Amino acid sequence: MNEPVTVTYSLEQVLSRLEQKMDRLEDKIDSNQKEIKQEIKDLNQKIDKQSQEIATIQAILQTKQPLIQKMPDLAEKVGELKNWRQIVIIAITAIITGSITWVIRGGTFKP
Repeated sequence: MNEPVTVTYSLEQVLSRLEQKMDRLEDKIDSNQKEIKQEIKDLNQKIDKQSQEIATIQAILQTKQPLIQKMPDLAEKVGELKNWRQIVIIAITAIITGSITWVIRGGTFKP
């Protein structure tokens, strides 16, 4: 089971293989670093673009702020208009009903 192992490679061959493997690893590391740097640049560009879009949205909100603040007042006025509409409908109904009753009684003002 424990037989001795003999090495058939020379030390120069082993070292040259190691150097080749190390060179390939360095090339891979360099290419990965380039890809990472490019992705970082792309991310920075996207972040800058989003920052500009956020600034634009904030500017739009700032210009619309007075309108937003007037919304409760407008809601209150619409509520008042609804009340006036109800009052007008009641008044018109009363006038029509009173007119019909007056016509039925004979159109005179006698009680």
